[in-house]
Amino acid sequence: MDRPGAMKVGDVVAEIVRRLGEQQRVVPEYIVRDAVEAALSRRFPGATPAPSVVLPGEIAGELIEGFCAGATTSEDDAATMPAVLSGDETGRLITALGLAVHVAAFNLDRDRLHVAQILNGAAAALVALGAAERAAHADGTSAVLLSPATLRTVRTTVAGVLQGTESRGWQARHLDQDATSALFTGVLAMLGAVP
Repeated sequence: MDRPGAMKVGDVVAEIVRRLGEQQRVVPEYIVRDAVEAALSRRFPGATPAPSVVLPGEIAGELIEGFCAGATTSEDDAATMPAVLSGDETGRLITALGLAVHVAAFNLDRDRLHVAQILNGAAAALVALGAAERAAHADGTSAVLLSPATLRTVRTTVAGVLQGTESRGWQARHLDQDATSALFTGVLAMLGAVP
């Protein structure tokens, strides 16, 4: 891949969003902007990475390649059988995702990038779960078929909230901490047994 020349931070963000879009990965621009700014702040402590700041081509290229590289590698889910979940298991996933959205939204001002990733993952997983539940209902069965990609999204989302509450200083004092952790841990354990 050719390295770009000097680019403004805002242009780097736009290029990352464009490339992710080409790979069928829709990521809100503010998430990419926050992530780029965080990466630049770690690399250049004390600097303010405004959108108009011009970055050398080497740094711009590293950022673009770094943020887009993982999106090009996808697991082959076509060869993997979908997981079969009962109505109870599906309900537990939906409950965990709903609680994940609640906890994440409650901490939006504390950890915006991490929260946005969790909200995005939860939304995608809830849509997939709803569609799978409707398909099961239409077939007259209680067996809900979920793709490995959906299970990975649920796993990542739930683990992200658990990490937020346990090690990122997220507030969830208004909830029963033990019950919340037990729900998330139980869902992660359940998903560990599913392909």
